[in-house]
This record gives sequence, structure tokens and C-alpha cells, in this order.
Amino acid sequence: MDQCWSARILRSEVAAPTAAFHSSGIIIQNDAAPRWGGRAWLLAVATVAAILCALLWSQAAHAQDIVQPPPDAACKLCHVDNEGVYTLPSGETLPLGIDLTALDESVHGVHAAAPVYCTDCHSDRQRYQFPHQPNPAQDLVEYRAGVAQNCEQCHATAEVHNPGHLQAADSSAVPNCVDCHGGHEVEPVAVFAADPVATCQTCHQSFENEALGKVHAEIVTNLGPDQTCETCHASTPQSTDAQCQTCHSLLTSQLTLVSGDQIDLHVNPQDIIDSVHGERVFEGIQYTTLQCTDCHKDQAVSGYPHAEIDAVTRRSLTVAMEQICQDCHLDIYDRTMDGIHAQHVQEGDLRAATCADCHGNHAIQDPDDPREHVSQTCGNCHAVINEQYAASVHGAALLGEDNPDVPVCTDCHGVHNIPEATTAEFRMSSPNMCGQCHADTALMEKYGISTDVFETYVADFHGTTVTLFEHNAPGEATNKAVCYDCHGVHNILPANDENSQIIKENLLVTCQQCHPDATANFPDSRTSHFKPSIENNPLVYLVDLFYAIVIPFTVGGFMLFIGSDVYRRVIDRRRGKNKGDHDHAA
Repeated sequence: MDQCWSARILRSEVAAPTAAFHSSGIIIQNDAAPRWGGRAWLLAVATVAAILCALLWSQAAHAQDIVQPPPDAACKLCHVDNEGVYTLPSGETLPLGIDLTALDESVHGVHAAAPVYCTDCHSDRQRYQFPHQPNPAQDLVEYRAGVAQNCEQCHATAEVHNPGHLQAADSSAVPNCVDCHGGHEVEPVAVFAADPVATCQTCHQSFENEALGKVHAEIVTNLGPDQTCETCHASTPQSTDAQCQTCHSLLTSQLTLVSGDQIDLHVNPQDIIDSVHGERVFEGIQYTTLQCTDCHKDQAVSGYPHAEIDAVTRRSLTVAMEQICQDCHLDIYDRTMDGIHAQHVQEGDLRAATCADCHGNHAIQDPDDPREHVSQTCGNCHAVINEQYAASVHGAALLGEDNPDVPVCTDCHGVHNIPEATTAEFRMSSPNMCGQCHADTALMEKYGISTDVFETYVADFHGTTVTLFEHNAPGEATNKAVCYDCHGVHNILPANDENSQIIKENLLVTCQQCHPDATANFPDSRTSHFKPSIENNPLVYLVDLFYAIVIPFTVGGFMLFIGSDVYRRVIDRRRGKNKGDHDHAA
């Protein structure tokens, strides 16, 4: 039986069909083969399945050993050595070649936190196939804008990142991501931060207005270490005043007028802040910082280029600017117009002082804080007089001792409505002007000075005459001496100074100014301004005392005599009458 089974198996193997195996499966080629038995068929199916599983496992294991190319490998392979160009409908061209080295060194290359592929930026699917579909952009600007839109997939939107440019009036001129950062060679932000001005100047180099270009170049040159283009062109629009201050704080050049005069364009904003026009509380009132356009009112000033200045000379510009002060200081301005300075300006003498000459322009401070500022200010024009004042008893105390009680120019001449000092009216009023200090008992006691100085002058011949003229004819000239005729005007010296006009050695010359015939004995009659006493002018004191005693006794004696005589006469008359009555009765 075993022999019969063996012979059957042998026959079946001889008659079994041949099979060809390949990756697509098994193909049975012998259709004339006899029908298999059940077990033989199962064995064949199991064998085929085992072979298929082995093949699949082998292919899977082999696939793991193969390095898959990156998604943009084909893009780089095609464009790395491509010298061709793509022409847009506008006629502008795009180079088809790329620099792989620049791409790898950019922030999207080896520096990227995650891989960035070509199709991440060039994400249009129809252009990923080749040949690519025509680009919808009509020109280079539109092409760059289309690419830049893809940047927002990973980065902030243009509204957040680029608000200043989006405010441009011409939307077609608004730069996008690619315009500033580039395409394939995008540099790290640190590179831009190191020189942001250079980045901006890649576009902002030329200006239609030549003057604007010149000013802009100067500003860029003078930018400080912490200043960039955003110092002026901030994302948040600056106020008009801030624009003025930002620009002029960076300018160091000068504006040349028609006459050739030059005006400094530099302004230090801190000067305005620290000035009287800065934010401050004055007499309980809160004031805000004065704006540039409050004084520079020309509307053209708010934009640039500014309107041309009409003033021919620097001086005429200063005089013209004085009109602006009256907008806030009308009452003071009106008084100034009554003063000698304004009168000279109205007569055509532009040398006369204006508001800005005395107070300054941007760095205006309290005019008398410290008080020495007054004499220094006046000395800018009245240099010789200021030198005399500085050497005088008043000026030495002010400038050398910081004495706040001594008079300065404005105490004698006034502040805004300064009168003409050569008029008779000013001359007649000068004793009262001096008396404001020298008749002040509290002030004079502070320095050990007697108020008799003023009282004795008013009581003597000179003072009495001047007082009468001042009341009756203030505008009429008189040669009667006033204080400064003897003591000096601005060069007043102490009474014991060897150069003083009232020292005994110099007194004759002083008196001869009004009394040309005065002899050497003439000054001896002077009693100074002291009231006579044993210490001062004892002879005069004794004479006064004599008369003070004699005259009352003499007058009193005469009055007593007259009174007694009247009394006697009355008594006698009464006695005579009584005697007559008695005789008549007898």
C-alpha cells in the first residue's frame, strides 16, 4: 500500500504545473495538469502565502533603509543652476536661479527652529507642478505682495508688524515683508536691529524736494545711539508739536535768509520744558507746556517743507515775532508799546529791544530769578552803562554779594513801559524813585542807613523846588539838583570812596555843574543829608539850638510884654471910668 501511495505522489509531482513568481503574484502556465487532491491544494496555497509574506516583509525592511528626499529637493535641483528669467506682463523679470548657500544661512535655513520648505512660502499648488502655471502677478510689486502674504502663516500680520507703512497715502508704495527682509536671504532680526537705519534707506534715499532730502540726510546723520527712523516715524502718529521737537532737536544747520543772515535750526526740547512756558503752577494756576505752533502759527509750519520766511534779515524776523506775544500777554504788550523801546521800533530803529531780546525765545526763565539776570539782560545792549553799574555801590552788592535788596535796572527805569530817561518828567520823579528805598525805614535800618537822606533833601532848597515843579509843572525842565546830579546816575559810589562825586575833595567840581561861579569855600556850606548834631555839623547844630532857644524866648517875651501891656491898659481904662463915675456922683 505504501508503494502505491508513493507512486501516486510521484506522479502528481511530475504532472504538477510550473509557476513563475514575481512582484505581481503567481501565474499558472500549465492548463493540462490533472486535478489536485485536497491536501495538495492547501499545501500549495500555504506555500504561496508564505512566499508573499516573506517578499512583503523584505520590501518593507528594505524601504526603511532608503533615505527619503525632502519635499523641496526637486525645487532646489531645478533652480540652483538656473540662469533663466521669468518675464512678468509688466516687462519686469524674475531670476529663476537661487543661491542655496544664502538660503541655508538665512533664518529659514539652518537657523530655523523647524524645517522651512520651498512650498511653505510658494504654496500655490498649481505652481508646484511642472510646467508651472503662469504667475497671476502683473508686475514685481504685485508678485512680492503675493509672496509676502504667505509670511503671515507663521508671523504676525502686517497690521501689527508694519502699521506705519500701512498708513501711507499711496497703497501701492507700501512695502511688504519681502521688501524689507528679502526673499531667500532673510537675515536674523539682530542684523536689522544693529543698523535699522540702513534697512530703511534701501528705499528712502531719494526725495522729489531737494531741501527735504538735505534736511532728512542731516537728521539721519545726527541720530543718537538710541535713535532710529522710528524716532520720527513712530508706529503711533506723533503730535504736531512732537514732530517739531523731534526734527529740530536733530538739526544743527542754519537757515540762510535773503540778506545772508543765518538762523539756527537746532532747538533743545528740554529748554522749553524747563522754561516758564513749560508745565508749571503759577499763583495757584496750573499751566501746560506751550506748544510750538502756539507761537509759530503759520499753518505751513505744520508740514514740510515749511513756507518761506518773508523776513529779509534776522533782526526783522525777531521784530515780527514780537507780535505773537500779545496773544497771551496783551496787557503787558500794551504797556510795552508805550515804552521807549517800542517807540524806537515804530520809528524804524530795529535795534531797539523787543520781547525776545529781553526774555529769550525757547529757554525763557523768570526775569529776576536771580536778580542779576536783569542787569545782564540790559547789558546786552547797554554794555557801557552795565559796566558802570557793576562798579557802583549797588552793582557791587548785587553781583559780588548776591544782595537781593539793591536796585536793578527795572527798579529805576520800569519794566515794560520804560520811559525816556532824558525827559523833564523823568528827572522830576527821580527823587521819589530814590525814596522808594531810602525812605523805607525797615529797609534802611537793615543796613544802618538813615532815612534822613531823603527827608533832608525834600526839606532843603533843592528838594523843595523840585517838589513844587513836580506837582505844578512835571513836564517843565528845571536846573534844580536831583539825587543823581550829585551822586551820579549809574556810577554811584559810597560817600567815602575817593572817586565819589560827593567826597569833599570832589565836591566843588560836582557843585560847579550847576554853580559854575562857585569858589573853594562854596562846598563848606554843605551839611550833607544828616540832621545837624554834635557829631555831624556841631556849629550848625549849636546855631540851630541857639535859635531854637532864643526865638521862643524872644517871641515869648514879646508876647508876655504885649499881653501885660494890654492888661495894664485895660485895667487903667477901667480905673479911669470908675473915677469918672465917682466924680460925677459927687
